[in-house]
Amino acid sequence: MTALRCTQKLLTAMKVAPSAPPAPGTNRLGDWSLNLLHTRPKLVVAVSEHDRFGLALEAAPYVTLPQRFIDAVFAQLLSIGVSPDVARRECDVMQPLTITATTHYPNRLSLQANLKDYAWQAEWMMGNGEMLEVINARLAGYIVSINGKLEFPKKFVLKRLGTP
Repeated sequence: MTALRCTQKLLTAMKVAPSAPPAPGTNRLGDWSLNLLHTRPKLVVAVSEHDRFGLALEAAPYVTLPQRFIDAVFAQLLSIGVSPDVARRECDVMQPLTITATTHYPNRLSLQANLKDYAWQAEWMMGNGEMLEVINARLAGYIVSINGKLEFPKKFVLKRLGTP
């Protein structure tokens, strides 16, 4: 079970009330924080809790966003070199997804800062006509600040999932 910690802007667009946050799940990447970007088309940018691994996907249709999110995570993991079996296992244990709010939880401020950084990059690239696949490939290679240190999230994801 994994929490999708959505901003109020995204919750409103999805027309869902947030559930109570679930107990920690068994997936290795942790919960995810999501935000809605008002680009054309509208995008959702997401960041994993443990490693600050980011990705973007189209927001609409909102009713299918949770399943499309799982598909986007799978594709992003494959793109950085995670084996299909390991990527599928991680996506399987993420489910069921619980839609909740970005309320107070450990690392909230750090995650929100990373979420803003990824959002800014995705908006800028979308504004320059980049395709979603290119945006995700570039987000996978970015350096972000994790607890005050500049790091490559992709490196941590590969290590956490046991991929050399």
